[in-house]
Amino acid sequence: MSKNRHFAEPVIAAAEAEAGLALDRAPAGTIDFFFQHRDRLAHVEDPIFEDASCIAVAGSSIFLACDETATVERVIPDRETGKAATHENVSLGDIFDLPDGPGGEMDIEGLAVADGYLWIAGSQSLKRDEPEDGLADLRDIDWDPNRGFLGRVPLIDSGNGVVAPVVAIEPIGGEPARRAAMLPLDGKKKTWLRKLLADDPLLAPYLYLPAKENGLDIEGLAVRGNTVLLGLRGPVLGGHAFILVLELKETAPGVLKPKKLQGKRRYRLQAVDINGQGIRDLFWQESRLLVLSGATTDLEALQSVFVLENYDPKEPLYAAGAVKRALDLPAVRVSDHAEGIAPIDIDGETRLLVVYDSPSTERIDKEARRLTADLFALGVPDAD
Repeated sequence: MSKNRHFAEPVIAAAEAEAGLALDRAPAGTIDFFFQHRDRLAHVEDPIFEDASCIAVAGSSIFLACDETATVERVIPDRETGKAATHENVSLGDIFDLPDGPGGEMDIEGLAVADGYLWIAGSQSLKRDEPEDGLADLRDIDWDPNRGFLGRVPLIDSGNGVVAPVVAIEPIGGEPARRAAMLPLDGKKKTWLRKLLADDPLLAPYLYLPAKENGLDIEGLAVRGNTVLLGLRGPVLGGHAFILVLELKETAPGVLKPKKLQGKRRYRLQAVDINGQGIRDLFWQESRLLVLSGATTDLEALQSVFVLENYDPKEPLYAAGAVKRALDLPAVRVSDHAEGIAPIDIDGETRLLVVYDSPSTERIDKEARRLTADLFALGVPDAD
């Protein structure tokens, strides 16, 4: 395969259009989210609608997170109006003992719903200071202790598909008890996950590079049973993005730990060819895995949704021929960075819900505290 394939998108797009395979970038609809004012929310300093970083759907509930907080937001969609309001704010610091406290930035980049739990993943990433007072600022690379979070909280169903995160659920009708649990987190840079990767021949050299500079940066999360998939925005190596596969078990009340999967290793690593981009989100849909792509750095780039059919978490490599590009998102310079995807049922049809960070001015209403997300029809052409 040509080494220049990753730089040939315009040629590929033209060939697809000529063959009748052009992937429509226009949304099939939108949905408006409305949030409470931040002054009414504990541990929230920035407007939620300006920093949405991930999304998950459970029944009639939509969960979002803002990458500036350690909170999760829930809104309830109204099928008749197309609006999602009744905003509830959940502080993870009220559920877990967080090393940087309930107000410390967690940089939540992954949400997933599986088996009655809401799973939450921090980015695990470092960040470089902005050069506000000169170039010397660029030498400072910071660690926010809450970013090392990976855990789950049980969801209780209050009827009509409306669910809410709780600390624990007692056994009911033969169902086992469920409780909140997380990987141990002590505030150090060497979190459980970063320790696992410290001697990885591929990823270890990138652990102490900042996010957006090809450093370790978790931005995708998908879960089935005890299998947890973490999609990496970085590093991207040899044009391949990576998925970190864990099997988590609760070893003590409230404590999760990865099982040994390959000898002494407690993880598997998958490489995925998605045109040289990193992973911005994941969704495990029946037998296939949806992968949202995006630039690893701060560069502007076309974003797409790829599909891995008959997905196998034990497969080490998904080469270009095994990956289908199902959707190209509209390209907007400087804004509308797609960060979260989740299928949602709208009037009996399944649409792909896409939420954006750095939203364009058309997507937000500061007075109404509105954020508009897109709904796409998801086609799956032949592998390209």
